[in-house]
Amino acid sequence: MTGVDDDALAAWADAILPASESRAARQDGTVAEVAHVLRTDHPDWARRFAELDRRAKGSDAAALAHDPDARWLARLIAQVHVSRPATWRSIGWRDAAGRHAERADLPDEVLACVTPRTELRRRYDAVVIGSGAGGGVAAQEFAEAGRTVLVVERGDVPTTAALATDHLRNPRSDSRLDVLSGPPIGGNPRIGADGAELDPSDPRWGNNAMTLGGGTRVYGAQAWRFCPEDFRMASTYGAPEGSALADWPVTYEDMEPYYAHAEFEWGVSGASGNAVSEGRRSSPYPLPPMPRNAAAQRLHAGAQRLGWSTQHVPLLINSEPYRGRPACVRCSQCVGFACPVGAKAGSHNTTLHRAGRTGRLTIVSGAQAVRLVAASGDRVTGVVLRGHDRHGPWETTVEATEFALAAGAVETARLLLASPTDREPAGIGNNQDQVGRHLQAHIYAGAIGVFAEPTEDGLGPGPGIATTDFRHANPGLVGGGMLANDFVPTPASALSTLQDAGLLPYRGEELLTGLAHLLPRLQRVVGPVQEMTRADARVTLDGRVTDAVGMPVARFGGDVHPEDLRVQTFLTTRAQEWLRAAGAATVVPLAARTLGQGPSVGQHQAGTCRMGADPAASVLDPYGRVWGHDNLLVVDGSAHVTNGGVNPVLTIIANAYRIMDAAVSSVGADDGYAG
Repeated sequence: MTGVDDDALAAWADAILPASESRAARQDGTVAEVAHVLRTDHPDWARRFAELDRRAKGSDAAALAHDPDARWLARLIAQVHVSRPATWRSIGWRDAAGRHAERADLPDEVLACVTPRTELRRRYDAVVIGSGAGGGVAAQEFAEAGRTVLVVERGDVPTTAALATDHLRNPRSDSRLDVLSGPPIGGNPRIGADGAELDPSDPRWGNNAMTLGGGTRVYGAQAWRFCPEDFRMASTYGAPEGSALADWPVTYEDMEPYYAHAEFEWGVSGASGNAVSEGRRSSPYPLPPMPRNAAAQRLHAGAQRLGWSTQHVPLLINSEPYRGRPACVRCSQCVGFACPVGAKAGSHNTTLHRAGRTGRLTIVSGAQAVRLVAASGDRVTGVVLRGHDRHGPWETTVEATEFALAAGAVETARLLLASPTDREPAGIGNNQDQVGRHLQAHIYAGAIGVFAEPTEDGLGPGPGIATTDFRHANPGLVGGGMLANDFVPTPASALSTLQDAGLLPYRGEELLTGLAHLLPRLQRVVGPVQEMTRADARVTLDGRVTDAVGMPVARFGGDVHPEDLRVQTFLTTRAQEWLRAAGAATVVPLAARTLGQGPSVGQHQAGTCRMGADPAASVLDPYGRVWGHDNLLVVDGSAHVTNGGVNPVLTIIANAYRIMDAAVSSVGADDGYAG
């Protein structure tokens, strides 16, 4: 730990917060929490603070608080302060989640499957690496087909109470602190495209969550289908120069039954939208759409003025009770948080729950897969696991007949690359140098609107209206994307959004009064850009740096395609038009991305093990099997050829069901399974 002068920190809090709040900041724990952050989360921040405070001695600290070099500290102090319940009343925030914590979102049947690593068997029928969207599907399908299944989760199992209320330590906060859904900042570096060593608090690291349930425990749960054109991008547009754009080896019609199955199994609330931008549906949504909030009503009127079509945002959230889970209570804390009542569907309360009820599921948490073991032929025979517990570092090897990788696009590729064999010295599946290539995620477009009258009623989840008019057929552009209103902002996230937009000061009397005034008037319209894949946007292994368990870390290379930036500009302009048409008095575009920042690794990572019909240009066959390894499946976003202009989680789930449907039907229960 690094020393922090608490009295000096309190003086900075006095200089930054309004006079009416500075005394409270000393008493309600704000100063103590900031000191804790500086000492534990980022020791380099403690040194940075000490240098800043040294410069301030004998000077006007309030004046220095305006210094750009001090803005990080000013924001941290303010974010900590507005994240404390004692401050919420003064800024008009209501503690909705705390009132509705009726039961945990982790079923007892799942918790009963979490097993100490010392009690693991030597062998299981199937091993699944990762417990998120795709991993949960693989576990369910293997277990319901009669296989004994081990799910390996690198993260821990935090409680619902911890994940449902913390405004600072969640994956959607920009406070850059250790998040409760993991991984820890310390011991988990990645190397950026510029050679810089990144930790999980850096946006360039690409942290979506590592915990039981993966990202589905804390995601926003938008449940879009890809449309027919998304599966045939190269056929629709050609391949822009410098891109590696390709078609999927399956069509929308191939995927449609699995979309319908995923919607039923997990529970999706929604209603059909623009027929031009949607594919055929064999069945309606199993749940009606969530009621629209006040902001969605206003945006609906704006879209009508523009002549745009709109629709409800499909959500993996119960609008009414469904399959044993309650309806959404419309709390104000959704994306980045665990659901306080379990209305949000994730692998932890759907697929893993059903796998657990078979009696054939085992889950080990805090365990990292560091290498796959392959026999001399094409069969993967085991996986090496490592971790740390109260006894120190440990390592064990677990054997199985079938393996499914679902660790996310970065970590799945990393595991394959870290598993060389005599036949594949560059890593399993990598003799054609394809593993790790075509890394993509979603650049976001959008704008911020501030209305003269309150428009944000605080009724979650937030996204209640979208337009899909710009997913495709945009003149002169390749692809496009969806635009929707954003999730209900927390005070801390609203504070940083407004400061970045130049609409809120970093210190002074107007800091909290301004936040209280703007918070109910703030609305964001945002959406993901369908990125053009590039072969040089990739994950490789760094030869010099290892993580806390001694595994070589991921190194990023390449960049986004210029076409992505053109589409981002186009969609941002549409978002601004929509907000103005809805009556926003002030509209500020989101900051545009520029070239030279490395590949896209933020939300919705995909593509590093893409499927295809040609082993020379893909990692997986059309059924998700690593070429040359029939018992090794990839069931996460790594398999995506392109990633759509919408949130991809429903496609990950549906494609995992499709892959598993082929896998469990092609292997009999008498083919070497343990029981």
